[in-house]
Amino acid sequence: MSLPSRRRGRRLSVLLGNTSDLVLGDAVRSWTRNLRTVTPALGTMWLLLVLAGLFTLGALAARNLVQRESRDASVVHVYLKDGVADQDVATLTARLRGDPGVASVRSVSKEEALRSARSRPGLPALAGDASTNPFPASLEVRLHSLADAGRVAGTAARDPAVDPAFPTSYDAGSYQRLQSFVTSVGLGLAGLLLLLTLVATVVTVNGIRAAILGRRDDIATMHLVGASGWMIRGPFVFEGALTGSLAGLLAAAVLVAAFAGLQDVSARTFSQLLPGVDWRAAGICAAGVLAGGAMLGSFASLIGIRGLRA
Repeated sequence: MSLPSRRRGRRLSVLLGNTSDLVLGDAVRSWTRNLRTVTPALGTMWLLLVLAGLFTLGALAARNLVQRESRDASVVHVYLKDGVADQDVATLTARLRGDPGVASVRSVSKEEALRSARSRPGLPALAGDASTNPFPASLEVRLHSLADAGRVAGTAARDPAVDPAFPTSYDAGSYQRLQSFVTSVGLGLAGLLLLLTLVATVVTVNGIRAAILGRRDDIATMHLVGASGWMIRGPFVFEGALTGSLAGLLAAAVLVAAFAGLQDVSARTFSQLLPGVDWRAAGICAAGVLAGGAMLGSFASLIGIRGLRA
């Protein structure tokens, strides 16, 4: 490498180092000094991001639940009495297959029902604790349309081969109620998150403005020495990004801890509190919370800078 090239390289290195110190280093030092000022913005953004993360996990679980319920709603399980004769089962099967609303009928033995239950969260422990097989044999009736579910279930429930105490898996209106509940809760949480986003933005903007007012003399000096606008405004944007990133990091930690706690509760209560949501989805959600915090802090800082003349 020639001498002029080395000199240009050293000049570029010095320029980048000085720029980093003026923009990034100054922002870190100022953010540390003004930590008390940015604490309200930090707390507000943390609360917003925690709620946003939990809402996202809940929305994923609700979507998976609705999709599963939608698939299951087109299948009606007709539960058979213990000790029912094979001829009675064959008669019921033929009658169901002759129904125009039925697509197919499949026999499910008690052993197959037990194997299927063991594949569901929480049920393996419950099935293992039972001394006998608690799951009945059934006929899996797949329908052409959800509109036929009530009629087919009602007809099958009156058959002598069917368990009178718990004849079928059909629950009228459960899918519609689930959709209505998910929609109502989703709209309510979305409104709450929007309100908290506005509050967090306003609090962060006020914190940035307070930092600008507290450094009027430094800003004036930088103007006098010919500093460019981005070198003056850049540190404030970076301060906002630092505040948002710290809030996002804390929120991501809370989100992961909450998901781990829910997984433990699910195992102990033989249920799945977040159906279809695994650790991969939780990790992606935590990363999104961290990135969202940095973007929210930067956005609020840009608003604060535009509102005041440096």
